[in-house]
Amino acid sequence: MGLTNSNFKNINHFVDLQAEAIPDQPAVGFAIPSNSDSQWKSKTWTFSDLQDGSKKVAALLQKTHGELLTKSDTVALICPSTPEFLFTWLALMRLGHPVLLIAPQCQPAAIAHLCKACQTTVIFHDETYAAQSEEAANVTRDDGGDLHAIELPFNKGPSLTDILTNGTFESLSFPEVKETDVAYLHHTSGTSSGVPKPIPQTHRAGAGVLPSFPDGKQCATFTTTPLYHGGVADCFRAWTSGALIWLFPGKGIPITAANVIKCLGAAEKNAEQGLPPVKYFASVPYVLQMMEADEQGFKYLQNMDIVGVGGAALPDEVGDRMVGKGINLISRFGSAECGFLMSSHRDYTKDTAWQYLRSNAGAEYLVFEKNEDGLAELVIRPGWPHMVSSLCVPLNQTSTDITCPGQAEPR
Repeated sequence: MGLTNSNFKNINHFVDLQAEAIPDQPAVGFAIPSNSDSQWKSKTWTFSDLQDGSKKVAALLQKTHGELLTKSDTVALICPSTPEFLFTWLALMRLGHPVLLIAPQCQPAAIAHLCKACQTTVIFHDETYAAQSEEAANVTRDDGGDLHAIELPFNKGPSLTDILTNGTFESLSFPEVKETDVAYLHHTSGTSSGVPKPIPQTHRAGAGVLPSFPDGKQCATFTTTPLYHGGVADCFRAWTSGALIWLFPGKGIPITAANVIKCLGAAEKNAEQGLPPVKYFASVPYVLQMMEADEQGFKYLQNMDIVGVGGAALPDEVGDRMVGKGINLISRFGSAECGFLMSSHRDYTKDTAWQYLRSNAGAEYLVFEKNEDGLAELVIRPGWPHMVSSLCVPLNQTSTDITCPGQAEPR
């Protein structure tokens, strides 16, 4: 059974409690792409693996780069959505660092700006993003800070598998962090303002205000959302229910219907061997449209208990067509600033209005305010549990480029 969200002090403590309560329950899985094999293999890790592995990777990072890490509170990470990303992110939080999750499409100037705004002097990068990370490190900062671009140790040293199998952490003590401390930071695209803005999330906001379903571990989630975007939120929504989540392998593999189908096929093979079957599919609209257009992909969607879409607007005609063909489509609405806000979850046997959003809990904090053009925008009032004013504490509060979740523009 998943933990009630009030039981843990921070994300590290949450992982530890789940590892104690359901150690052998599968927590996360990745398909392993293959050019020569039409059927992809896969790898899964349990909650006990998440606990143990995060500590082992933390010990490795502390051993190899401890001196630099002590000089930077927030640490940046730019990496494809891979197991290396997952365990590095968890390890850095183990070490007490807020983790700035940088989207790979960021240009070096944007990376440098984000790191300066967060007073970050260390950026860990996958080999794929070495050039842009090193170029960002060469940008002169007017705050006197130097940015050190460090390649993740798994490519040139022991592999992640070796570290998870043979690593140790017994000699390392981990700092205690508060639920109001920042756990990780997303960032805006910078499209409207010209520069991306960091969006901090506390340990409580990241995992402590999510719903927990007692029978959630009977079914698995599959998401195409990368970890550096909303994938971490997808993980926590699954983990608070003790459920398995499958993540799309993000390194060198385009998100196509054929590749998504291969991932689902790998998950299906695991279900035949006793792991929970994938019954919740989460994606953005363009992925959903590709799956609908593929005959095999469409059959997978029809077999899901829920097909969730978010991040952008799905055309009405596409959604209506899918619902008309028996797909339990749900529209999810939320943002990095305010978390999960509303959805169109309903009685699917009687209600086909997939595009109408509902809010059962916390509706008193949501209000529509009309603009001069006749349109209305959704405003999140103070008191919404995902917004905590202390989110901005570790950042450079004198910078006009910082957006605090409690003061963010409505999304």
